[in-house]
Amino acid sequence: MTESMLAVRGLTKHYPITEGLLKREVGRVRAVDGVSFSLNRGETLGVVGESGCGKSTVASLLVGLESPTGGDLRFDGEDVTDFSEAERRRFRREVGIVFQDPGGSLDPRLSVGRSVAEPLVVHGIGDRESRRERAADLFERVGLEREDVDRYPHELSGGQKQRAAL
Repeated sequence: MTESMLAVRGLTKHYPITEGLLKREVGRVRAVDGVSFSLNRGETLGVVGESGCGKSTVASLLVGLESPTGGDLRFDGEDVTDFSEAERRRFRREVGIVFQDPGGSLDPRLSVGRSVAEPLVVHGIGDRESRRERAADLFERVGLEREDVDRYPHELSGGQKQRAAL
């Protein structure tokens, strides 16, 4: 039997509630408490629930934006929570979140193409022109026009924003 691409067991995230000058902990908010699932290559997982139930927190934990309070989180058999900074950067190149509101993924001050190319800047991939070309190629792959790289989020429809966010 092959190992799951993503295996999550007993994932928890608790936030401390503090008070006073010394920030003494007086309680904890249990945002995520005991989430478990596994995902094989080629499978898709949808996380559904009411507002405030911890869906976004689970996503943040999965991609390493936050550290879990407890539980086991493995990607391709490796414990994501034990990654060094270099391993975390490598991992973030392989995973990402698609937000429900595409507008929230795009910086209104930047062209859509610059927003899409931003991860390439963060990871030191290519120069400005090669990143622009890569963004234009990606736009074509999701059904947008190459010229859309120069447009701003407010100039795109909701569907175009969603494709740009992908």
